[in-house]
Amino acid sequence: MQAIFDQGDAAPCPRPFNMAAHVLTHAGDLPDKVALSVLSPQGADHWTYARLAAAVRGTGTGLLAAGFVPGDILLMRLGNTVDFPLAYLGAIAVGIVPVPTSSQLTAVEVAKMVAQLSPAGILRDPRVACPEDTGLPVIETAALTAMRDLPPCDYAMGDPDRLGYIIYTSGTSGIPRAVMHAHRAIWARRMMHQGWYGLGAEDRLLHAGAFNWTYTLGTGLMDPWSVGATALIPAEGVARHPVFIERY
Repeated sequence: MQAIFDQGDAAPCPRPFNMAAHVLTHAGDLPDKVALSVLSPQGADHWTYARLAAAVRGTGTGLLAAGFVPGDILLMRLGNTVDFPLAYLGAIAVGIVPVPTSSQLTAVEVAKMVAQLSPAGILRDPRVACPEDTGLPVIETAALTAMRDLPPCDYAMGDPDRLGYIIYTSGTSGIPRAVMHAHRAIWARRMMHQGWYGLGAEDRLLHAGAFNWTYTLGTGLMDPWSVGATALIPAEGVARHPVFIERY
């Protein structure tokens, strides 16, 4: 016998809407709660919701001051550090379209993306491979870090169906393809929080992935922050060993 489970239609995405504003909504009611702990054998770097939101919105201010405008595409060539989610959300906060990419890509592979996307600029960790002759403005991690302390940007609210970010497929079954995602994509994930893994504000969610892995962005960071939970991410270079995980 086939079973049918129907809870009815999900609540529609609010209008106007901004994905970053939704993800960081608990910075208002839970400012002192730890939103993120970056874990290492030496200890943890804790980010409260207030600190996280300030860094994201400061980054948004910095990107606008650098000359980028809403609708611009920014290619992300960043490493496995907290710079990745901060730049990602900072861009989305002001209506700029980030394109997170794997740090394992070669400069030749990235050049093909640049040709396809025609981005307005590149956010880059100097340690990550990237073509040097694109002619595009490049903002390196030191400049991104300095942006965190700038005054907070206003969230660019708008149609939830507008383009929010772009992610490339892995390419394991052919040529990697750029997949466009609307701001409302984060709203659709709400159906998984209870239906799939029972995620709530009281939870601490450890994700073994790297910051610059798009799967980590969604399940390891955006989902827990959206509900007011705490995300736990191993620092760059930390082995994902059961003994280490048990410590936290």
